[in-house]
Amino acid sequence: MNTITNKRDVFILLSVIALMLFSIAALYSASSYYALQTKGSAEFFAKMHIPKVLLAIFLVFVLSKVDYNLYKNLSKYLIWLTILLLILVLFIGTTKNNATRWLQIFSFSFQPSDLAKYTLIIHLSLLLSKKKDYVHLLYKGYLPLLFYIVLITLLIALQPNFSTAIIIFCTSITLLFISNVRFKHLLVTFVLLLPLLVFFMYHKQYAWQRLVKYKEFSGNGRAHLQLEQALVGLGNGGLYGVGPGNSFQKELFLPEAYGDFIFAIVGEEYGFIGTSLIILVFILLIFRGYKISKTIEDDFGKYLSFGITTMLAAYAIVNTAVATGIFPVTGVPMPFISYGGTALIINSVGIGILLNISSQCKKRNNENLIINEG
Repeated sequence: MNTITNKRDVFILLSVIALMLFSIAALYSASSYYALQTKGSAEFFAKMHIPKVLLAIFLVFVLSKVDYNLYKNLSKYLIWLTILLLILVLFIGTTKNNATRWLQIFSFSFQPSDLAKYTLIIHLSLLLSKKKDYVHLLYKGYLPLLFYIVLITLLIALQPNFSTAIIIFCTSITLLFISNVRFKHLLVTFVLLLPLLVFFMYHKQYAWQRLVKYKEFSGNGRAHLQLEQALVGLGNGGLYGVGPGNSFQKELFLPEAYGDFIFAIVGEEYGFIGTSLIILVFILLIFRGYKISKTIEDDFGKYLSFGITTMLAAYAIVNTAVATGIFPVTGVPMPFISYGGTALIINSVGIGILLNISSQCKKRNNENLIINEG
């Protein structure tokens, strides 16, 4: 045997493509009424979304061919570029719905927090692989890692964007947890930061009120309206759904119907069966991602694949939990389905990296097989 295959994980590839192609139909239906009322064309948002989907699929294929070890050399530049962009957002960012999260460059706008999701994972993965022999030490190993985590999450929280900040923080800490970092260091971090989080949220009344009203399941305002109408939509869907394009909630009853709450529209139109299939696709994607992390022998690849998979899992879980009333209302999109170019493109970059790591797993396994047969 003298050939080496270099195949990407087909289950991840097909799962992501299926989700993105489905998003075109789901988003067209969810946005059609609003687009017709505000833009004069029911296809407005769908036409904006389709080129982004095509670009995202293209990036998945291209980046799956790029050796993930390249990001070792880029890691330092990517993390400091991200920090710079997050600082710029606070001073010259575009404000929407009382939050400053977007940078506008000519007609193009994007959220640096989406970039931060993966640049932080890349940098932490590199540091964990380089510091593996002394990462258990507080000053030499743990604190330099915590510095980047706290700085990134703080800059995002100041926008304010608590949901993204918390997801990034928890995903990063989970990444440290599977390494040789001491558990007591992680525990002390939570004990020290939790009161600061409560204090910070209390002084941002919109976030505190969301938490309080969620606990009481009462109140007025946009957040409560979203949750109430999302549950109505899911209830209308029943087992089989009312059929594609037949949602009632999209007719301006449910705010963010094609964004953060698109899962509720999917549930209304495709029913419990449709939402269950979406969840099963994500479960398959996440399972395969963790399998890659377990299989790859390289430490950098192990942490990187684990971090990317955990980030995607966190967003999918939180979005589903919010739409079904399990979690308080937060502005977290459903990966690969919700409207939003930055998140879609950045997540596709993450998938491209994950696919390349999977191909390296198979390549190295084949190399080992050649050695053993020799």
